[in-house]
Amino acid sequence: MNDDAQSRWYSRPGIWFWVVIALGVALRFYLVAFTDGTQDVAIWERHARDVRDHGLIGYYHGDPSANHPPFISEVESLFLGVADATGVPFRIFLRAPFALLDAATAFLLILLLGACRWRFVAAAAYWLNPLSIIFSAYHGNSDSAVAFFLELCVWLVSKDKLLAAAIALGVSLWIKLPTVFALPALLFFIPDWRKRFQFLLVAGVVALATYVPALIQDPAIISKNVFGYRAQILHTTAGVSAWGPRVLLFSIIAPAQDWPARLHAPILFFLANSWLIAVALALLTTWLRRFKRSLPELCATVAGTYIIVLALSDGFSFQYFAWSLPFWFFFPRWFFIPAIVLVSGYIYFLYAYLCGNPWLIGVWDFNGHPYWPFLVVALRNAAYLLFCASAIWFLVSTTAQAFRVRR
Repeated sequence: MNDDAQSRWYSRPGIWFWVVIALGVALRFYLVAFTDGTQDVAIWERHARDVRDHGLIGYYHGDPSANHPPFISEVESLFLGVADATGVPFRIFLRAPFALLDAATAFLLILLLGACRWRFVAAAAYWLNPLSIIFSAYHGNSDSAVAFFLELCVWLVSKDKLLAAAIALGVSLWIKLPTVFALPALLFFIPDWRKRFQFLLVAGVVALATYVPALIQDPAIISKNVFGYRAQILHTTAGVSAWGPRVLLFSIIAPAQDWPARLHAPILFFLANSWLIAVALALLTTWLRRFKRSLPELCATVAGTYIIVLALSDGFSFQYFAWSLPFWFFFPRWFFIPAIVLVSGYIYFLYAYLCGNPWLIGVWDFNGHPYWPFLVVALRNAAYLLFCASAIWFLVSTTAQAFRVRR
């Protein structure tokens, strides 16, 4: 890169960058301190009280929706105790750590982009992205931690710091399990089987460290509630789907009642097994890309894995977008620019509609809004079509490249 390029505004963190950082901090502080968040905040507070009042195992037995790992459940229970003792609302203790962690995610994105002259612009776009702001500082769940630990693992693996990367991966599973989707890509990036085995062993030991006490007490309930959890189909009381193949099949193509009877069985089979199909296709593309061992290619593989899972799986929650958000920047511009615009528009306008105001103040009432405005539905449909097209492009292009290499 020549001196002229280095001196351009987008290749260095000038005053514009720090203004963006300050604005992102202010928006996150506002959301953490002054908004109530989604219904996940109330659910987490209920979980925390159940852990405190009935113990961890009693909590898992008493609530079928108790699916969070033991460590984060215990931590949130401690936060609840501090909240009760200080009078500071629990919603602040729940969301503030993830809002802070999001700053580290933005910094890691700069490191992953390396010598790319647009790295500070990408980090600024991530930091000021409504999705990263809403999911880290407003929504009220731990999913934004997935992106941080994925970035940290990828960066450490790229620096051949396999022990630290394995520890980071193991710790991530104390908080949320979806980092496992990226495990095959991380393993293939490691050059030999001995190191892969060591990486997997250390990550497994670290991951299980905080599960062992609960597993000793009641392995069945931990296996059922935590390891056996499957994402739920999210739709309104009127049947409006939030995301997934049902949007394509029954909203974009045709209503369910208009499909020919002969297609009912294959459609139902696909919907019932969509998450398995998504995981299988993600594994296939990861296998086909196993020889692509540059850092940008690894990041693109991680992004593609989660895009396929999001596009094909029928189980969904809004915050799942947060899992791979920083890795979108390693996909082509035709994906990440419209993806950020469309998904941000979908999530922000939906959340504003559910709250009844553009400032996200007040109660986030999902069940009280069975029908959504045209703008929200249009943004949802456009965003989902983009993810479907991107998943197909990733699968086809990866397969074509793999066959060309064999020749």
